[in-house]
Amino acid sequence: MFILNFDGSLISSILPPGPVKADLRAAQIKASEDSSMKFSIANAIVRAKVSKSLQVLDWLAQRNDIEKQVRLTKHEVLRLGRARSVVDLRTVEGRVALRYWQAYASVIPECFDFHGRMTTSHQNNASDPVNLALNYAYGVLEGECRAAINTVGLEPSAGFLHETSGYQTKQSLVYDLQEPFRSIADVTVMEAFESGVLDLPDFFFTGDEYRYRFETEAKQRFLDLLRERFNSAVRYKGRALKWDTVIEWKTVELGHYLTGRSTGLDFSEPSLNLNKTDDLELSRRILSLTNSEARKLGIGASTLHYLRKRVRSRRQVKAYASVARRIVTPAGRKHSVLGKRSIKRERLLSHPFPADWIAWIPATL
Repeated sequence: MFILNFDGSLISSILPPGPVKADLRAAQIKASEDSSMKFSIANAIVRAKVSKSLQVLDWLAQRNDIEKQVRLTKHEVLRLGRARSVVDLRTVEGRVALRYWQAYASVIPECFDFHGRMTTSHQNNASDPVNLALNYAYGVLEGECRAAINTVGLEPSAGFLHETSGYQTKQSLVYDLQEPFRSIADVTVMEAFESGVLDLPDFFFTGDEYRYRFETEAKQRFLDLLRERFNSAVRYKGRALKWDTVIEWKTVELGHYLTGRSTGLDFSEPSLNLNKTDDLELSRRILSLTNSEARKLGIGASTLHYLRKRVRSRRQVKAYASVARRIVTPAGRKHSVLGKRSIKRERLLSHPFPADWIAWIPATL
């Protein structure tokens, strides 16, 4: 179990005893001190992160005019071929991340005041609603990675891409393992704002700390969406696996590479399963629609049964456009916040803050 603070930072964890694997940890420490081995693993991590970042941008470009930002990001990616050290990899990663967040921020309405993750203090400290949501998503991801490392028996403080010193990276392998999977969090946050799961009234500003916080109900809705995303199925090695299981499998593969049981390491697969946000919202509405609501919308019981069956089997939902419109935007229902930008920042007023801590229990524990 993991406890997240109000800003999404991980403040405590409870893990079962991990396996004692002296040979694995010895191999890990040795690899972290070997420049060639360290570069090989760090290279696999960065290439996977960059690959999935480009998948996210291509997904966003399907419905947003960000071709220029995507092109600039891909130009920075070309520098990976010239990287010869871990320092080079970190430099390229930083340059790609800068372009990536510029593109990501460009599709967020100005009322959210989101300008990216790059700050002078490197705190990313919930200074706007989007950064707060990203913090929570990354906090959940950190918990999943810590659980996987604990299960496999690796040493969390001996990493390859991140340094082993400094307040941010004292658990450097945990930070390493998060990198190939951060895109899951990025996509979930974008889905939350696009679908209306999160909206401006769901946040309030604390003037004393200059930070944003979630309203209690909004926090739970967002955590439910995160849980849904991490529990969603993805095809890997001929099997349908949940993302939290994939993270554990990739950690096992890292262990095999460290001990010489495998000669290659690839964090890029599986690719992200990116549905259009419209499909996500349609699926969610179908499952929440009651028979009486469906009748009022002119949707028959047999049609509703068919649609529910498609959603629960995780197959593509096929519905006539007129039916889909009635389901997603029934009379009196607002469109998502990304479709209406008239809500003003002034609506975010100070509010007696709710319970700050939340508990996240990984499905693998």
